[in-house]
This record gives sequence, C-alpha cells and structure tokens, in this order.
Amino acid sequence: MNSIPYEETRRMAVAVIESLRAGIPTRASTRALPDLRPNLKRTVEADLDAFQSGGQVPPGRLLWGQYGQGKTHALTAIEHLALDHGFATSRVSLSREVALHNLFHFYRRVAPIVRLPDSQAPGILGPLNRHRRSELEGSPVLEPGRYCHPLPAIVLQDLLAARDSEDQANLYGDLMGNRIPLGELRHLHKQSRQEPLPKFEENFKATRHAIAYLGLLADAIRFCGYRGWVLLIDEVELIGRLGRAGRMRAYLNLSTLLGWSAALPYPIYTVAAIASRLQDDLWHGKIGSNRSDPILLPGLAEEKCGKAEGQALSHFFQQAMDPVQCPTVRPLRGEDLLLLLERVRQLHADAYAWPAELDLPELIGSIGEQPVRTHLRAALEALDVKRAVGETIHPQAVGLVDSSWREEKEDAGEEIKEKSADPARESEE
Repeated sequence: MNSIPYEETRRMAVAVIESLRAGIPTRASTRALPDLRPNLKRTVEADLDAFQSGGQVPPGRLLWGQYGQGKTHALTAIEHLALDHGFATSRVSLSREVALHNLFHFYRRVAPIVRLPDSQAPGILGPLNRHRRSELEGSPVLEPGRYCHPLPAIVLQDLLAARDSEDQANLYGDLMGNRIPLGELRHLHKQSRQEPLPKFEENFKATRHAIAYLGLLADAIRFCGYRGWVLLIDEVELIGRLGRAGRMRAYLNLSTLLGWSAALPYPIYTVAAIASRLQDDLWHGKIGSNRSDPILLPGLAEEKCGKAEGQALSHFFQQAMDPVQCPTVRPLRGEDLLLLLERVRQLHADAYAWPAELDLPELIGSIGEQPVRTHLRAALEALDVKRAVGETIHPQAVGLVDSSWREEKEDAGEEIKEKSADPARESEE
C-alpha cells in the first residue's frame, strides 16, 4: 500500500494547524479532524440523499449551539459533504450588511460565491457557457408560472443566446443580483433574441420578487448538471440586532429558504447555524416580555402582511424549537474532547517535525468548562510555546465576558437599519 509522501503530509498538517489558529475551518481541517458528531452528519446526509433522488426537497434545518462549540465547523463539514455529493454550495455569515430582512440583498451576497464540486472558481458562468438556449427546452426554467416574476428566466435565456462576451458579462451580472437598467436590458434582449422584450403584467420589485432570482439560479445550477443548491448560513443570531419589523421579515425570509412556510418548488436546501442565546434573549422574554418574538411577531406579521404570513411565522417558531428538526450542537466532553486535542497534537508534530509532547488531560483540566475553540487555542498556544522555548505552560481561560443583545446594540449605537436592497431601482420595471 502506498503511503502519503512526508512533504505532502507536512504541508497538509501545516495547513490544518494554520486554519485552526485563524479560527477558519477549511476542507482540509474538517477532513483531518475526527468527526465527533456523527449523528448530525448522518441526518444531513440522509437529507442530501433524499434531495438528489429527485423528489421533494426536504425541509432545511437550524443548528443551535453555544458560542465556540463547533457550529461553524459543522457548517463547513456539511459544505464539503454536499460538494462530495455533487451539489453546488454557498456559505455566508450574516452581518450588518447581510441580515436576511431583505432577501434580494441576501441573494446578491450568496449568488456570486456559488461553489461547484468540479471548479475552484466561484460562480456558474463557466458551466453556463457550455450550454445553449435551445437546451432549455423541457427544463423547469421554461415552465409557465414557475417564478413569481418572469424577468430572471428571460435574463438567463438572453445570456445563453448572447454571443458577445461583454453582453454575456452584463447579463451574468444581472443574474448575480447586479440588476441591469430596463433600457439596457431591452437592448441586450434585442441583441440576443432579435425580438423586443415582452411587457410584464407586474413591475419587477426587488423586495417582492427576490425569490424568483433564487429559484432561477437553483434551476440553472441543476440545468448545468449539478444536484442542486445548498445554502449554508452562519451567525443567524445577528437577526436579533434588527428592529422588531426587521426581525419579522428576516424570520419570514429564513422560513422561506428553509422550506418551512411551504415546500420550495426549487432545488434549494438550507442549513443555518444559530447561537442559543437568541432564544434566551428574544424568544423567551429574558430581556422583557414585550420583546418575546414568538408571541408578538406572528401578530405583527398578520397585521402588516396578512393572515398567511402570521400563520407561517407561528409555524416557523414551532419548527425552530423542535429538537428533531433543529438539533443542538452539544459541547464536547471527556473522551471526545481528548480525542480531538490528541489529533491536534499529532498534526502539530507532523507540521513541525517534533515530538509535540503535551499532557492533554492536565490542559483540559486547567481550561475547565469552556467552549471547544478555547481548548483548541489553549492546546495550540501550549504546543507553540513548548516548541519555541521548551517551556511547559498551563493556559487558563479567565475574564471571558458574554455580552447580551442589549449591550451589543448599545455598543453599536443603534439597531441595524432596514434598508432596501436596491432603492434606486425599486420602482423600476
């Protein structure tokens, strides 16, 4: 049996150690470290198997967990699992700029970073360029009424029919959410199809019709030969920084992406990681019963959007707190934590060609009841110091503060403002 060359083993080990230092899980690190949550992997793998069988896409899942317990690492592992199964993926962390209360703004972030199993370049322009418009015959893209607005499907057809590279780039930019002004779109449509752009029964509005772009891109991914589109969303708890109306819209949008409001007709499967503190602070009234989202927001949704939205939001909270549908990433304890740190010690030894001797049980005892990432950082620090100066240190986690949502908002100055994704064009078309 052929063994892996030493230099290749060393390079892999260095890459994993550096990713752990940076706190950024990579494909190499998720493969090199032991899978200590096999039940979660089996659950998602069963969903992906059902997804690729061609039937109805299974409902998505939330992953709850405390900070530092491995939610981001779990998302990375799921991404690699999806890529290995032939799916395209997009992984994004919510932030002040991407807070899910505006679905089109969210789309503009996830569309350009689509990752394919067989390509290192982000996006699907390369695979699309290998196809022609005539090949869309019989595909879902041409099904009448499949999208809430026909514009994205027309843009895709124009892209496949275009021959000029600049026209293709502009049309692809529109598919990625950088919308083309209507006048330019009419010109590009005439250039590509030798016919005028059809008139729409309803003007396109980004906030209302964003799901048409999401659905079209998912169908385009499958048209290019991939199984479907897996969305991976991290730090969903940042929804808590929005105002009440913004949180309502963000939950409704998340429910749509998860396929909880109604089964999505598009090949999209979503897994989102969310800190348990959101439940503690905003869902169970910890900072005041007047801010308990599951009680107040369904009524607000019904008042502002209609009865169906109110019911959808009630169902969202029920599903989100279902431990079967939305599992919790539990803290590692005892033998599991020791197994993880032992693998890190071995990788450190391979990376820097030294014995990497470290009393792991003693280190775990000195750190105590802390998140997994704290134990990882402590192990790396102890190994680095011992390698550099030969001194054994006993890192301790002290002075850690877990601020509340209210404190974070006060530090930031104000809640996230709810902006239109494309205000200059919202009234266009």
